[in-house]
Amino acid sequence: MKILIAAPSSSTVNMVRNVFTSMKVQNVEFVALDSPDEIEDLADDKTVVIVDWEYTDDTGTEFVIAAKKKNKKIPVLLLATKQKAGTTFSGMKAGASGVVNKPIEPDDLVRSVAAAVKSTTEKKQSVNVEFINPFIDATRNVFSTMCGMDVVRKKLFLKDDYKMLGDVSGVMGLSGTACGSVVVSLPKELACKIVTKMLGEDLGTELSPDVCDGVGEIINMIAGQAKAMLVKTKYHFTISIPSVISGHGHEISHKKGTPNIVVLFEADGTPFALQVCLAPVESE
Repeated sequence: MKILIAAPSSSTVNMVRNVFTSMKVQNVEFVALDSPDEIEDLADDKTVVIVDWEYTDDTGTEFVIAAKKKNKKIPVLLLATKQKAGTTFSGMKAGASGVVNKPIEPDDLVRSVAAAVKSTTEKKQSVNVEFINPFIDATRNVFSTMCGMDVVRKKLFLKDDYKMLGDVSGVMGLSGTACGSVVVSLPKELACKIVTKMLGEDLGTELSPDVCDGVGEIINMIAGQAKAMLVKTKYHFTISIPSVISGHGHEISHKKGTPNIVVLFEADGTPFALQVCLAPVESE
């Protein structure tokens, strides 16, 4: 396996190399990247690209784009501190496979690389559009009617890890003939803007209790509308009381083996994510 590492500091390259050495992972070649253009000549079918999310401009995203241009199957992982985890939307939208938190935990990095490589060789899980389309439509409706904002769908993909892309997430549990969860994850600035529009009062730019409550109400409305749309299908479920989790780099677990679908949207030019993890309940 060849690991191409894009980072503004050589210390990151050494850190990644030391992690794999300490974990006694063999047959790994490490190459430091100076420019996205180098990926064209260096990458092959056994390549993983790691991008340190510490660039002060769009260079990190450019490395992701270059890797996906070379081969869409090349896994790309972003290294980001918890403080910057909420800024990785552009990298994920460009095709990154996931985010690994800094400071790096050796087990986490090695496991994430192994999972990213495995995902390129496994048969992809199918996306049940009967599940996901009602949540996409409900998200558009809620943002339009409650916040006066149009949202644009940018990308849909499957992900395995628990790391959320935003600073604050609203979560709803779902049970019935379909079981799982739905999450809306927002950057702090967008969350404040949305809830301000929804309530008609200025709530500032920090994640206050009122803003968090508003995010909980947003996921409640999205899940409620999707539930009503799914009544027309064979899938019916009840929804739990919404909960809200905030903080840079927070994680939300989901049931293993269940397709975990992430839809990236943009509202007022700012990206946010909808995550739907649902599976039919097998009848006895």
